[in-house]
Amino acid sequence: MQTLSALDRLPSGSLECGIELLNKMRWHIRVTPSSSGTWVVLTGHSVLLRTDSRETVDAFLYGMALSHASLPPRLQYDYRAFMLASEGYDANNPPGD
Repeated sequence: MQTLSALDRLPSGSLECGIELLNKMRWHIRVTPSSSGTWVVLTGHSVLLRTDSRETVDAFLYGMALSHASLPPRLQYDYRAFMLASEGYDANNPPGD
Protein backbone atom coordinates (compact mmCIF):
# COMPACT_ATOMS: atom_id res chain seq x y z
CA MET A 1 0.00 0.00 0.00
CA GLN A 2 1.20 3.50 -0.79
CA THR A 3 0.19 6.67 0.97
CA LEU A 4 0.98 10.05 -0.53
CA SER A 5 0.65 13.05 1.71
CA ALA A 6 0.43 16.68 0.57
CA LEU A 7 -1.94 15.86 -2.30
CA ASP A 8 -3.84 18.97 -1.31
CA ARG A 9 -1.07 20.94 -3.05
CA LEU A 10 -2.52 19.73 -6.36
CA PRO A 11 -5.81 21.52 -7.13
CA SER A 12 -7.91 18.34 -7.20
CA GLY A 13 -5.35 15.93 -5.74
CA SER A 14 -5.63 13.79 -8.85
CA LEU A 15 -2.88 12.35 -11.01
CA GLU A 16 -4.46 13.94 -14.08
CA CYS A 17 -4.20 17.33 -12.39
CA GLY A 18 -0.55 16.61 -11.59
CA ILE A 19 0.20 15.73 -15.21
CA GLU A 20 -1.56 18.93 -16.33
CA LEU A 21 0.67 20.93 -13.98
CA LEU A 22 3.80 19.21 -15.31
CA ASN A 23 2.74 19.87 -18.88
CA LYS A 24 2.02 23.50 -18.06
CA MET A 25 5.63 23.57 -16.83
CA ARG A 26 6.58 22.29 -20.33
CA TRP A 27 7.47 18.68 -19.45
CA HIS A 28 5.28 17.28 -22.27
CA ILE A 29 4.48 14.16 -20.20
CA ARG A 30 2.86 11.14 -21.80
CA VAL A 31 2.24 7.71 -20.28
CA THR A 32 1.85 4.73 -22.58
CA PRO A 33 1.77 0.99 -22.17
CA SER A 34 4.37 -0.72 -24.35
CA SER A 35 3.88 -3.85 -26.42
CA SER A 36 6.12 -5.77 -23.99
CA GLY A 37 3.72 -5.17 -21.10
CA THR A 38 5.67 -2.38 -19.44
CA TRP A 39 4.62 1.21 -18.81
CA VAL A 40 6.62 4.07 -20.29
CA VAL A 41 6.68 7.70 -19.11
CA LEU A 42 7.92 10.03 -21.84
CA THR A 43 8.85 13.68 -21.95
CA GLY A 44 8.65 14.65 -25.57
CA HIS A 45 10.52 11.77 -27.25
CA SER A 46 12.74 10.89 -24.28
CA VAL A 47 11.96 8.05 -21.90
CA LEU A 48 11.93 9.15 -18.25
CA LEU A 49 10.76 5.86 -16.76
CA ARG A 50 10.05 2.32 -17.92
CA THR A 51 8.47 -0.06 -15.42
CA ASP A 52 6.19 -3.08 -15.23
CA SER A 53 4.09 -1.46 -12.50
CA ARG A 54 1.40 1.16 -13.06
CA GLU A 55 1.64 1.97 -9.32
CA THR A 56 5.30 2.91 -9.85
CA VAL A 57 4.29 5.21 -12.71
CA ASP A 58 1.69 6.88 -10.51
CA ALA A 59 4.11 7.35 -7.59
CA PHE A 60 6.79 8.74 -9.94
CA LEU A 61 4.41 11.25 -11.53
CA TYR A 62 2.86 12.28 -8.21
CA GLY A 63 6.40 12.93 -6.91
CA MET A 64 7.27 15.07 -9.92
CA ALA A 65 4.00 16.99 -9.73
CA LEU A 66 4.23 17.58 -5.98
CA SER A 67 7.80 18.83 -6.29
CA HIS A 68 6.63 21.45 -8.80
CA ALA A 69 3.42 22.25 -6.90
CA SER A 70 5.43 22.85 -3.72
CA LEU A 71 7.39 25.68 -5.31
CA PRO A 72 6.27 29.19 -4.36
CA PRO A 73 4.06 30.71 -7.10
CA ARG A 74 6.78 33.16 -8.19
CA LEU A 75 9.27 30.32 -8.74
CA GLN A 76 6.63 28.37 -10.68
CA TYR A 77 6.11 31.41 -12.90
CA ASP A 78 9.85 31.95 -13.39
CA TYR A 79 10.42 28.26 -14.18
CA ARG A 80 7.59 28.24 -16.72
CA ALA A 81 8.88 31.48 -18.30
CA PHE A 82 12.37 29.97 -18.56
CA MET A 83 11.03 26.80 -20.20
CA LEU A 84 8.88 28.80 -22.63
CA ALA A 85 11.86 30.97 -23.56
CA SER A 86 13.99 27.86 -24.11
CA GLU A 87 11.34 26.72 -26.63
CA GLY A 88 11.36 30.12 -28.34
CA TYR A 89 8.10 31.42 -26.87
CA ASP A 90 7.30 34.68 -25.11
CA ALA A 91 6.17 34.00 -21.54
CA ASN A 92 3.61 36.80 -21.85
CA ASN A 93 2.07 35.23 -24.95
CA PRO A 94 2.54 31.44 -24.61
CA PRO A 95 0.97 28.85 -26.87
CA GLY A 96 -2.13 27.08 -25.54
CA ASP A 97 -1.43 24.43 -22.96
